[in-house]
Amino acid sequence: MKDLVKRLITGIVFVVVLLLAITTNKYTLAGLFYVVSMAGLYEFFVLMEKVGFKPKKSIAMVVGSLIYFIIAMYSFGDFSFAYLLFIYPLLVVLVALELFRRSESPVTNFAFSVMGILYVVIPLSILNFFAYDPMYYNQMEINTNHYTSLLLVGFLVIQWANDTGAYVFGSLFGKHKLFERISPNKTWEGFYGGALLAVIVGIIFGQFDGNVFHWIIVALIIVVFGTLGDLTESQIKRSCGVKDSGNILPGHGGVLDRFDGVLFSAPFVLAYLQLVYLQLINH
Repeated sequence: MKDLVKRLITGIVFVVVLLLAITTNKYTLAGLFYVVSMAGLYEFFVLMEKVGFKPKKSIAMVVGSLIYFIIAMYSFGDFSFAYLLFIYPLLVVLVALELFRRSESPVTNFAFSVMGILYVVIPLSILNFFAYDPMYYNQMEINTNHYTSLLLVGFLVIQWANDTGAYVFGSLFGKHKLFERISPNKTWEGFYGGALLAVIVGIIFGQFDGNVFHWIIVALIIVVFGTLGDLTESQIKRSCGVKDSGNILPGHGGVLDRFDGVLFSAPFVLAYLQLVYLQLINH
């Protein structure tokens, strides 16, 4: 009972802080997900250390911070596309610094340093596009020319709906294992239940801007790639011999436990929106 209360309180505080930061302005949004990305990156490095690897945490977090800043500023329209070209040199610097460390496994060390940034920081920095870049609102037929949080809130609520539906339907009706080797508790019944609830929520958000079709597609992308993100994080934890990625969220585990689906679904949702945008401007 005590654990349930702790989990409930943490969940409420987490959602309130998240929604307040998202709906206030672009700076609170960027600041929130910067903190989340750095916490998630640190958790990832700690997990890698549990299995004997030694990523350069301090330098990698500095590089990750710079990359997050570049992507966020580009999403605000304050940086031109040329600034994105600095991302690769920053990653090269991270790799080159391994030359100066005396390590028995330099390749795996820098590989996991780079992987942490690609896996955690870049997907979370992408969320800034959902809440500010006006071209995506044009194609979703959201009438605005200023900061708005509808697309990002919708994205996150659909993600939560998918997770909740999968848990509820899996608990009540789960019989057929989805991927038993990686996550024994996940079932196909849970997957379909999560998909159903995610699509329903997508249709609801579609009523706000009149474009139900795009919201359904976004929901389906979240279902597929959010589930793959969840399974990937489960595989990482299983390889490291831990139940949770961290303990920063009492009763809920770590940042990676809460955003595992987002890390995979956000880039694919952004890619879909970009494809739709390119199609619109070419016709």
